[in-house]
Amino acid sequence: MNKKILLILLSFFIFLLSRNIFSYQIYYYNQSYIPNISITPYLYNSEFLAGQNITGYVLVQNNDPYYYPQIFLGIMLVNENSSFGTQVLFAELKMISNLFPYENYTVNFSYQIPENISSGNYELLFYLYTATKHIIGNPNNFSTPIYENIYLSNPNIGNYPWIAIVRNQTELTNNNGILNLNLSLYSLYNTNATINIKLAEWDALLYGAAYNNSLNVELNKGYNYIYDNINVSNLYPGIYYILIEVYSDNLLQDLYIIPYYVYGRALFFDGIYLNSNGTLLVILSTYPNDNKNHNLYNVGLTIYSDNQNFQDSINIGNLLYNSTEYIYIYDDVPMINGEDLCFNLTYQKEINGLTYLSSICYTYYLTNQTTSSYSNYNTEIKVLIVLVIVVGLVIYLLIKK
Repeated sequence: MNKKILLILLSFFIFLLSRNIFSYQIYYYNQSYIPNISITPYLYNSEFLAGQNITGYVLVQNNDPYYYPQIFLGIMLVNENSSFGTQVLFAELKMISNLFPYENYTVNFSYQIPENISSGNYELLFYLYTATKHIIGNPNNFSTPIYENIYLSNPNIGNYPWIAIVRNQTELTNNNGILNLNLSLYSLYNTNATINIKLAEWDALLYGAAYNNSLNVELNKGYNYIYDNINVSNLYPGIYYILIEVYSDNLLQDLYIIPYYVYGRALFFDGIYLNSNGTLLVILSTYPNDNKNHNLYNVGLTIYSDNQNFQDSINIGNLLYNSTEYIYIYDDVPMINGEDLCFNLTYQKEINGLTYLSSICYTYYLTNQTTSSYSNYNTEIKVLIVLVIVVGLVIYLLIKK
């Protein structure tokens, strides 16, 4: 009988070692984590002539203990002379790749000013974007946008831009699952234009579009109205972006991003943060916020790495919580250079109902880390405690024998 008990204890001990059980912790908070990253742009000049290059660099300072893979620097040129609100003439996302904890990173940039640009005051807008932080309502909110004022001068009479999106007259109306877009444009003269309309999750500048349409139109001098219909009846709950780009004579005339919200019971990855000691923070939320209580069942999160043979399954269970709350999940993961970490989030809206799945993967490149230097102190302490308990029980049974 004692041998059977010893065998059971030994099997249970091996199971604990392989599963790293009890390594995770779950908390609920009323706000998400805001990354502490600052950006400081430096321009080599503040006044430029038409046809010249606007050059400079941006200092990105990570004041966080977290790694940020797949991070981008967003740059926009904004026309302050427009009578129709913010008019974007240039938009670019520059890949930084991986930002390490407490690291400074310099990003150089250059933009050639069109020869026919109109003289006047303009703004350069800089912001950060990363796929590990869910963009909520505004593609600039991962970091506070930084503006630099510049003056562009044209000794000739410039006419660019000659088309603007009239934002206060552009409307979206949902008609039984069909999103009717009424786009208002103003043109300085009769001209041709190409209008690109995309709908995508998160940031439509970066991710592939769920809807993509291109219209070639003839515009009259003055106000023009363009219509498009987008089928949104099959969209899952979440935040989507409608990106509108207007081109004429191969020049971007204006760019407009409109957030579109689909409400419903669902869980999302709000943020994923890995620090240098192997502690992983995954934040989940039901944003967009509808201020309602939500019932979700059999919620689970699986964290795994195929190239490191690592997997941890976290059973969150059934949830009854307000949509204003965020779920913080802390876990310990191996710290291996070049490690691919993947996350599978599953849940049900009804008991034993359809299982919904969200998946995402990132590759983490670490500083001063090799496959032979891995040591997770927290995990070792937990395993040591379990080992002491098991050994104690084995000694007790041997003595009794």
